[in-house]
Amino acid sequence: MSWGVLFVLYIVLILTLLLLGQWIAFALGSVGLIGLFLLGNQQLLSSIGSVAWNSINSFELTAVPLFLFMGEIILQSGVSNRFYRGASCWMGRLPGGLLQSNIFACSVFAAISGSSVATAAAIGSVATPELIKRGYDRPMVFGSLAAGGTLGILIPPSIPMIVYGAMVEESVSKLFMAGLIPGLITALMYMSYIAIRCIINPGLTPSSVEKYTWTQRGRALVDMSFFFVLIVVILGGIYFGIMTPTEAAAIGTALALIISKINRGLSKSSLVNAMLKAIKTTCMVLFIVIGTQMLSYMLVRTGINRSLTEWVAGMDLQPAVFLVVVVIIYMVLGCLMEGLSMIFLTLPVLWPIVQAMGFDPIAFGVILVILIELGQITPPVGMNLFVIKGVSEGHPLSEVIAGAWPYFFILLATVVILAMFPGLALWLPSKM
Repeated sequence: MSWGVLFVLYIVLILTLLLLGQWIAFALGSVGLIGLFLLGNQQLLSSIGSVAWNSINSFELTAVPLFLFMGEIILQSGVSNRFYRGASCWMGRLPGGLLQSNIFACSVFAAISGSSVATAAAIGSVATPELIKRGYDRPMVFGSLAAGGTLGILIPPSIPMIVYGAMVEESVSKLFMAGLIPGLITALMYMSYIAIRCIINPGLTPSSVEKYTWTQRGRALVDMSFFFVLIVVILGGIYFGIMTPTEAAAIGTALALIISKINRGLSKSSLVNAMLKAIKTTCMVLFIVIGTQMLSYMLVRTGINRSLTEWVAGMDLQPAVFLVVVVIIYMVLGCLMEGLSMIFLTLPVLWPIVQAMGFDPIAFGVILVILIELGQITPPVGMNLFVIKGVSEGHPLSEVIAGAWPYFFILLATVVILAMFPGLALWLPSKM
């Protein structure tokens, strides 16, 4: 049987298992085992234990549970609530009012959480009741929060970037810095869209704007300062080479505990809850890593990876055409599965082709993360859509989708900009 037929059969089998409700880790791992079994070489099957161990015995991956725990501490302690209300004092008079606060708050929370869902949940749970009560257009509220949450995996730290760096053996520190400028550009594009929409249609926001005294704004700065201290320590330590991402995550977690203690918002039960959530997510990620490496090992041993790379190279595709194909693949997969699953499913196949095409691995990693962001706000599996639906106080999912779809095209525009000007992602890493 030819490699092409086998490859198609394996992909169909993976998708069938996923549609039947199988966990992504077991779907990928099962297909890897089946492929190795069909080779008839018992030594390959006996090496699975070593493959599984080596795939998670990675220093880079130790940053994952720490960043997750840090974000959960901030979320569970209520510090994020105080930050959002502080941001509202300063952002409320911009075109779009508190809708702009949503994007700003998500951008800042993204710089300490590393998770899109955590960012959407943290800011959405605070902002949604406040903005609806004040008379803001509901789809605009929901859309800004769902889209703002996507910044959680683009602005560093980023769990998908850690996983990508570990899989392709690329510097996580450089990937973090590469995502910073594109993340800020995306946030500014979000805010510009909100401003233009609200200028054209003033009815999207309340007619009256709440005024704050300078005393209130001063207190707001104090509430916001804790977040900025965390950001400076984490990103500054990584950029200047003082800390690795794992060390930055550990120090950031310790600072988050101190900040929560100062604000008296972290009880024993909420601390335990933060630990459990971080542990559950970490276990999910590590199991998927093992399943992915089993599939990748099978593709290498069967020669499918090499044959597929040679076939694509023989087609003599232009890099731009190949990138369009990648975008279409991720747009389709984004409607079916969440972000990390897309990386684990596609990267073992795409990575050799990306190398053969001559793409910069750092710039491609940033583009890959943006494509994952698309999946966070596309139905029927867009996780951010369901998170915002969950905090929307019973409003229909259709309103969340209606508000989020314009941001889909903004993210596509960011991909085009990065493809044309990769230096936007590569400038900061080049200065490290």
